[in-house]
Amino acid sequence: MRIVDHRGDPVRHGRARVNGIRLHYVTAGQGPALLLVHGTPKTHSYWSRIIPMLTERFTVVAPDVRGFGDSDRPLTSAGYDSETITTDLAELMDGLGHETYGVHGEDRGAEYAYVLAGRFRDRVTRLSFGEMMLSGLGLEEMSYLNEENLRARMERRGTWKWHNPFFFIPDLPEFLITGRERDFFTWWMRAEMWDPTALPDEAVEEWTFHIASPGGLRALLDTYRSPFANGATNRRLAEDPLSIPVMATGAREFYGPYVGELMRRVATDVTEHLWDDCGHSLALEQPDRLARNLIEFMSE
Repeated sequence: MRIVDHRGDPVRHGRARVNGIRLHYVTAGQGPALLLVHGTPKTHSYWSRIIPMLTERFTVVAPDVRGFGDSDRPLTSAGYDSETITTDLAELMDGLGHETYGVHGEDRGAEYAYVLAGRFRDRVTRLSFGEMMLSGLGLEEMSYLNEENLRARMERRGTWKWHNPFFFIPDLPEFLITGRERDFFTWWMRAEMWDPTALPDEAVEEWTFHIASPGGLRALLDTYRSPFANGATNRRLAEDPLSIPVMATGAREFYGPYVGELMRRVATDVTEHLWDDCGHSLALEQPDRLARNLIEFMSE
């Protein structure tokens, strides 16, 4: 998938040796560094619509998180927990020469962005946290099958996160999804969106190609099989709230107001955005608005 900067020049691809694996990434632009961390089941190309809007002001770095895209997919024993993945990201930015940087994450990538900011407080200058809750601090409760979670969807204040326990089960999701990767993940992503037509066919083809490749589905699911380790990390970090500026963005069609409420629990300087006409994929459904907010927030 071709991605260009604000001048129309292609982004630069690279592979970094970090934390015992090879991490694929793209970078482009000029100015302060801005790290973009994607969620599931996406890759660096999730940011294709906003990268050209950011590169005139920032040096953008967008990796494929371990287990996704063209990054390595180590065995489960090598770790898919948030501390392992944020070590990957910190070493990537070190290797590229970025001593300090802002970070924006969405979905599972927002959890990694929070942990990165919490673990490397001398490095991360600003955190943009989009469309996620944190393990150990409310995410599991949203996965319960109960009337409150089912009613929340109709009231546009969150949804039942049924997929978290399903993806956690060993082997069963692989058995049911293998051979149906494109159908399953297309349905799942569109169901989470306010505007389902904002999901590009080209991106779906790329993402599901990687998922259907050797180890792809297993690695994706392994990121959902560390909730207790991630929860322990998040609770420990929350004991010392972030003091850097934090921008929290929730979309009413998915996590909604819970995002801002959560960030006020774990950070002291929070700017909240709650978008009515948007679902779970901010950078696809509202790229112009997201880019404007990031430029304003990261430039202050």
